[in-house]
Amino acid sequence: MNRILLISLTLFTFFFTTGCSVTPKYRVTLDAITAPNISIAPTSYTIKALDEKKESNGILFKTYAQKLSETMQQKGYMLMSEHQGAETSLYFDYGLEKVDEETEVYVEPNISFSMGWGFPYGRYYRHYHPFFYNDFYGSSYNTYTKTRTYYNRYITLLAKDQSDKELWRVDVSSVGESKNLRKIIPLLIEAAAPYMGENTAEPVKLIIKDKKKSI
Repeated sequence: MNRILLISLTLFTFFFTTGCSVTPKYRVTLDAITAPNISIAPTSYTIKALDEKKESNGILFKTYAQKLSETMQQKGYMLMSEHQGAETSLYFDYGLEKVDEETEVYVEPNISFSMGWGFPYGRYYRHYHPFFYNDFYGSSYNTYTKTRTYYNRYITLLAKDQSDKELWRVDVSSVGESKNLRKIIPLLIEAAAPYMGENTAEPVKLIIKDKKKSI
């Protein structure tokens, strides 16, 4: 009996302490367009808020703009302040909006298990054995409901020259349950990077992975 209890405790400890390593994935839709008959090359630029309601000097805007500037630097662009006369103004917008809500209803039988000690195979064998038995008689059920809310997490990048002419634009969005923009916006910026100054004939479907693993 003591040996069986020891094995049970060992298995319990193993499953609840080792955990499982999972890499979160996000389905992304991306659309990019560039003005015709122009040559796109890395230039000096400044970052501005596309949405007038968002302050360019706000903490959140600066947090996301920092990731954007790191991405632009990798592509050869040089960040400058507005008064330094940057060649390109990069208008940046981000946010999330509720797009859907689903309520699931499911029923589960109320099953309980107990551990006994006796003759699970009949008294003919005359040996005591530990065994499990259930208390389910087919008449008890539990009904549960769960509501899932889905949000569209998005970014918009719009580049203009000094004459306010639009050069290129990239829109990236991802629909999911998470509202953690501080985690998702940097991923959307990374997804947009290869398409800056490019054209997509139609929206592109991508799957991006979070570099940080969750346990």
